[in-house]
Amino acid sequence: MDDRRRYFRIHDKVSLKYRVVQGIDIETEIKRTEHEQNNLAELKNAFNCITAKIMTKMDRVEEVSPLVAEILGLFDKKISLIESMVMHNDDKDDSITETQLVNLSASGMSFESNTPINEDVNLKMELVLFPEYQFIPVYAQVVDCRKKMDDNLYRFNIAVDFTGICESDQEIIMQHVLSRQAKILKDERQQEVVEEDEPKLAASGC
Repeated sequence: MDDRRRYFRIHDKVSLKYRVVQGIDIETEIKRTEHEQNNLAELKNAFNCITAKIMTKMDRVEEVSPLVAEILGLFDKKISLIESMVMHNDDKDDSITETQLVNLSASGMSFESNTPINEDVNLKMELVLFPEYQFIPVYAQVVDCRKKMDDNLYRFNIAVDFTGICESDQEIIMQHVLSRQAKILKDERQQEVVEEDEPKLAASGC
């Protein structure tokens, strides 16, 4: 994909699960994962149909009780997150799961780890983006590992390139990054307006 948007980067907070998958053929593993996802397609379609029926009723609920609609919306997100985890479950004991700050783009990311990971090592990763609760499975290759000092403890900054990600998931990440960038710029502009108004208010005695 020749698209400069995939290189746009943001600092973000995600749920991250990863494990080392050295010793396997990444292309074969990607095909196996795609096959498993295809087998779940019918179940996903049924899930989506039920979700669509719920959404057709939500407008009426919002009219009657916005608070109830908000609570139901949160439950729907929670169920969708559980659905994502179940649909892509991987019962490997050596997986590491945590919510943490990352530097994210659609072509790769960097994150912190308590343990070093050698360059060229392959990782199987699962991301959940907030607040959309989008589940993104991806394979990655470590391109850099640097030691850093954090509160007198050694931690490591790991940088990876995405080597196995479907085009639709890559597009989801790009849209997420662009949305977060737009929000950051909007917040910065609002802050600038507030700072410009403060001297005027002070001068007027308000």
